[in-house]
Amino acid sequence: MRKIFGLIICCSFILGGSAVLLNASTRQFQTAVVVSAQKYEPEVAHHGKFTDAPAPSSEYDATISIRLNCLVYVGRYKSPIDYLPGVFVPDHSVEVSPGKHFLYVRVPGTGEVKLRIVRRDPVAGDSCKAGH
Repeated sequence: MRKIFGLIICCSFILGGSAVLLNASTRQFQTAVVVSAQKYEPEVAHHGKFTDAPAPSSEYDATISIRLNCLVYVGRYKSPIDYLPGVFVPDHSVEVSPGKHFLYVRVPGTGEVKLRIVRRDPVAGDSCKAGH
């Protein structure tokens, strides 16, 4: 019984891993434009008691806004070091693949970068009213 259970667990890891790889290779990328990139400044609420607990690791995080068609995706780029890929410059074209919770951005030389989507803002203006 243990051998069968172990075999089932191994198969589920193998199939789960191949599903992730398959999902990564089937993403559809589209051309978008970087709107802004700025250092992420988290709001720290004071609840009446200071602790010695370390601050959340957001020292090098950035908020990136990318326009794709009539939506501006605002995403969070997390980095443990002081590094922001060079594609995140305003008015720079990037290849993106939006998902439900993440925006995948192609970065030449390093592959893909995953941004956690914080919000989606509709673009105002006449260009987005008709046909979208």
